[in-house]
Amino acid sequence: MNTTVRKASMFILVFLCQLLATAAPQSPAGESPAARIAGEVFADGEQMQYLSLLSDEIGSRLTGSKGAERAMQAVEAEMKRIGLANIHREPFAIPVSWERGQAAASLITFGDRPLKIASYTWTPATAGPIVGPVIEIGAGRPEDVERVRGKLKGAIALSTPSGGSLDELMYNVYHVAQLEKDLKEAGALALMIASDKPHAMLFTAPIEFKARLAALPTVSIAHEDVGLLQRMLARKEEVRVQLDVRNTVGGSFESANVTGEIPGREKPEEIVVVGAHLDSNDLGPGALDNAAGSAAVLETARAIKSLGLVPRRTIRFVLFTGEEEGMLGSNAYVRHHRDEMDRTVAALIMDIGAGKPEGWFSMGRPDLDAQIDELMSTYKNLGMSHIEHAAFAGTDNAAFMAEGIPTLVLLQDETSYFPVLHTVADTVDKADPRDFASCVAALAATAYAIADRPDRFGRRLTVAEVRKLAAETKIDAQWRAVGIWP
Repeated sequence: MNTTVRKASMFILVFLCQLLATAAPQSPAGESPAARIAGEVFADGEQMQYLSLLSDEIGSRLTGSKGAERAMQAVEAEMKRIGLANIHREPFAIPVSWERGQAAASLITFGDRPLKIASYTWTPATAGPIVGPVIEIGAGRPEDVERVRGKLKGAIALSTPSGGSLDELMYNVYHVAQLEKDLKEAGALALMIASDKPHAMLFTAPIEFKARLAALPTVSIAHEDVGLLQRMLARKEEVRVQLDVRNTVGGSFESANVTGEIPGREKPEEIVVVGAHLDSNDLGPGALDNAAGSAAVLETARAIKSLGLVPRRTIRFVLFTGEEEGMLGSNAYVRHHRDEMDRTVAALIMDIGAGKPEGWFSMGRPDLDAQIDELMSTYKNLGMSHIEHAAFAGTDNAAFMAEGIPTLVLLQDETSYFPVLHTVADTVDKADPRDFASCVAALAATAYAIADRPDRFGRRLTVAEVRKLAAETKIDAQWRAVGIWP
């Protein structure tokens, strides 16, 4: 661009700025906080950098591992850089430590054909290589076990769970521990669980909650190898498999949640919790589960602080650990802050990856619908419109919900999430930057709006109301499984 053109362009630009100023449209500073927060996230948001830090640079963050410690140090440092107040760790005890060892399996019926497996977390090792016939137990429901109970002694059980619905998924999560106890009682040596992932990807998770050791050595086995075994069994052939799993189990250890705050200007004693779990399973780097949620929490804090916004109430940002082992960190948080529960206005949790936002799970609380609709109307351009009343105890919402606190979990497009959940393929490239920014903007704008509204968002349910809600949503069994319900 030559000098004459540059001068002319600058003159026109200055003239237009003056004209716009005298025309008196709202300046950015006069826009609603929701619009300003969304604009900050989209223009200068650091959520992708946070995502890369946690999943590319640190990687697997299994609770109790070196990766988990590095992640805690990283988020503490970032909270300090952002300028949050009251940054600290809140430790809690975990009864059993666990470290993955080598795991191998082979089909020995015809030679010694390798099978692709990986151990589930917090499951014991085998006592050296073990060999047994494979016995199918279908989806692993009690009636499936009873049908073959007489064949299980000295055998290796093969389960192929069904997971076509949320109810089936929750059943699998919360009943596999009892399945293992039943199998052990029947004399089974180990359990193989069919992976539902394509292309020989394996899935892993704990079997027991509260970081207790599972009853049996348990492995994920590739979908393709399951098909091979099933075809052989369909031909009425005896199928024998050798397993060798070498996990290391140890004593109790200490993990911690990491917290920081933006103190409220008028009602600092009232608290809005914004949280996600920092830990991951250990087959992959845990980008969508749940570095994405952790990155969103950090960016929510950064965006609000960067804009100089100070809400009426305190926003407390919490990165939980121990979620994968049964929401241990969030359960510990609620126990530690029991005297603050009446002053905890709401808990907002993000834990379904980086897919575009669609609305909120209200966890069985239709009484919150009008207020949630009002919140979503301020950023409807992000695609937020749906309220899902289904309740589940699948993430760090559970303990807050059991306390009767209004609990919102971000409802997101799950397309990119479940195919790679708890696998080696849960990597940064699965996050679409624009969809992810939309999630973060929705979380941040909602958190600020709840913290800044003149009246309180929702109300805390009474004990009787919580019991009624638990019965209606059938979530009480899930709460009992994770130790947050009598």
